[in-house]
Amino acid sequence: MITDKILSFLKEIEKFKTCERTCHTTREGRPESDAEHSWHLALFLMLFEGEFEGVDVTRMLKMALIHDLPELYTGDTNPYRDDTEHKEENEKKAAGQLCASLPHPSAENLLSLFEEYMAQSSTESKIVKSADKLLPLIQNLCTNSRYSSYRKKRVVYEEVKEYMDPFFPEGILKELYLRLLAEAREKGIFFEPKMPE
Repeated sequence: MITDKILSFLKEIEKFKTCERTCHTTREGRPESDAEHSWHLALFLMLFEGEFEGVDVTRMLKMALIHDLPELYTGDTNPYRDDTEHKEENEKKAAGQLCASLPHPSAENLLSLFEEYMAQSSTESKIVKSADKLLPLIQNLCTNSRYSSYRKKRVVYEEVKEYMDPFFPEGILKELYLRLLAEAREKGIFFEPKMPE
């Protein structure tokens, strides 16, 4: 019975591979999926794990892999152009719905990780959130200005900086953020009203 429930859950979350994000892949015209983004985030954290002292890296990797799972039911939300008023509430509800079919303790473990991430109640959750915010910069740099989601959504540099700054108070992630933000600006990733779209 437990095995059946886990297999059923795994079949359900297979659809996560089809949840499209605003960012595109380097293959022209193909949006990135939530599953691809989560994999990229987990690998980012693994490669920089030496920079994070006194944290549970395994917990961060688990959090990275499940942080967007509720979007299986809610869809991806663009922080610059979509309505985000009920995003957190909707995702909490979706997480509960998704985990309801899992046996104990799997359901409790997944919900606990998701709630920790949403509440930003641990050092691990804050690192994962900050790293998560870096990924669109990296993705847009990979796809160049022509396919930039910032250009497509008419998002200017100042908007990105205002939204992103609070996620990077100090440390290696702030250094990476400032470096990637400067590179993105230099390479024309952001929308500029006087430029042709």
